[in-house]
Amino acid sequence: MDVYDAKQPQTCLICGFTINHNRQGRFTSHLKNEHNLTLDNYLISYFYPIEMVTCQYILCHKKVKLRRGIPNKFCSRRCRGKGEPLTCVICGRLFDEKHRQTKTCSRECASKLRSQNTGKWHNEMPDEQKKVHFKNIISKTANTRKINGTPSWNSGKTGVYSKETIEKIRQAALKQIERETFRKTSIERAIEHFLVEQSIPYKYSFIFEGAQFDFLLLGTNILIECDGDFWHGNPKFYSSFYKIQKRIKARDIEKNQIAVAHGYTLLRFWEDEIKNDFENVKKRIINALLATT
Repeated sequence: MDVYDAKQPQTCLICGFTINHNRQGRFTSHLKNEHNLTLDNYLISYFYPIEMVTCQYILCHKKVKLRRGIPNKFCSRRCRGKGEPLTCVICGRLFDEKHRQTKTCSRECASKLRSQNTGKWHNEMPDEQKKVHFKNIISKTANTRKINGTPSWNSGKTGVYSKETIEKIRQAALKQIERETFRKTSIERAIEHFLVEQSIPYKYSFIFEGAQFDFLLLGTNILIECDGDFWHGNPKFYSSFYKIQKRIKARDIEKNQIAVAHGYTLLRFWEDEIKNDFENVKKRIINALLATT
């Protein structure tokens, strides 16, 4: 399409008024007096197609300014100076980022990328090297205490608490969990967001028979547990388990037995499932709900 030229004959696209040229501003005066428009506003709104007056940076949709009736290519110096937009390696969406090495467009995608990299790292690392690595992590706090000469107050002690005191501490911890006076994990927040989005009533941190379950779907007998890959020992990543993992897995078995014994359906989801296959997680929850109707 030809650009605006004040030397050429002008025809008003609003009312059909025609004039030989606009060198003396008569066409501009007509627009102002008859249509209450400036020349630039007229050209942007009526003369040029939308793509000619839109910033050419692919992620910007602002209108550009005109220079002597001709549209600029970009809306600002900032857009002019930008390079090609980045592509998210997880969802494929185009995005803009100051740091050009950024690989993801959002926190959610960054979390998924970390999870994928962790899974790849778990799969590629030999079991022996994995044991050494996690042993170093677990012993880091203890080593720091040794270096600083500040061992744990109950280090090497046994029988510090009586059975009654231990039970009181346990019950107090359960009450704290029930009151939700702690931070939810990212995978729990993901499940909670889905339940809220689908208007599914639920109770978070359901305490039953001395066991704590992450979610109870109200009006049903469905319980949901969100299991972290490390703490609960996801067999996809671990062929052998640490003591803490064995202890937690034993507790998980007890919770499974409590749920079954009292007629509850317990849905367990691994962290890896929630982060990388959430559609399947949603389907399992919906199917479980449909089975109760």
